Amino acid sequence: MSHKPIATLSGFSLLGGIFAYTKFNSVPSLVGSFAIGSMMLLSSMRIRDGMEYGYEGAALSSAALVVPTLRRTIRTRLPIPATVCVLATASTAYYVRALGEFRRHAL
Repeated sequence: MSHKPIATLSGFSLLGGIFAYTKFNSVPSLVGSFAIGSMMLLSSMRIRDGMEYGYEGAALSSAALVVPTLRRTIRTRLPIPATVCVLATASTAYYVRALGEFRRHAL
């Protein structure tokens, strides 16, 4: 499995937080997106380098991004949080599946 989806989603998370801050002056969105985006970027590097806990971090950080973007999508009905929510959901499914395959091969 690849590290590229989580690296891309990290960029989208950061851009989404910057957009929310500039449009709505939302400091929590900016701080949250940088925290989750940083966790995603770290997971991407760990997967790329073959280190432990890369897939777990990718699945966890993707799942952590689903909740706030889903809430914002329902509240604002804007396309950017909706797109990030769909991408985070797909990323969560992708890395949960990758984690299952990784653990199957480790046994």
